Amino acid sequence: MVAAFDVMFDWGGSDNSPGTSTDVDALGPPCIRFKVADDATIDSSDPIPIPAEGTGYSYWKHIYLKCSTAPSVQVDNVEFYTDGDGFGTGITLNVGDETPTHNSGDTTGYDVADAAEVMTEHTDITGVTDAFTYTSGSAKAVSISESGSVIDAENETTDYIVLQLAVASNATQGNLTDEILTFSYDEI
Repeated sequence: MVAAFDVMFDWGGSDNSPGTSTDVDALGPPCIRFKVADDATIDSSDPIPIPAEGTGYSYWKHIYLKCSTAPSVQVDNVEFYTDGDGFGTGITLNVGDETPTHNSGDTTGYDVADAAEVMTEHTDITGVTDAFTYTSGSAKAVSISESGSVIDAENETTDYIVLQLAVASNATQGNLTDEILTFSYDEI
């Protein structure tokens, strides 16, 4: 059988224990909104202010794939990428260099989001990269912490990718054009 996945977003709760897991396909499009609130609501509330100097941040987002239809054998080699275009001057979508642990029995890679902190304050993130540097020809590897480092059953997941929008003082005010973020994988 061909595998099927849901793109999930964990939020709320406490460190190592998310309060809610939301299937982002049920939210939109757009499916994710970066703002200064830790929720899955797609609305115009809680916008990220443009700071007079320095950089302001959204709450970070913990995103992962969850298997809804098991593959005949397995899925591996999961990657994340963008179209490479970006949001424009003063706005950067950061992705954590690490992919914190998340699997069907373990959410220890989850840290409650906080807009007052840069993503490197996340327990498991030591550095960030502009997500738009990852394209189909040079994608970001996403780890799998399930048995054998593969997904071969329903409800198994990838580890988290953690995203955060950074807004510098030279950003232009207003809503941004939606961007598509892509996951790919190998299936046998």
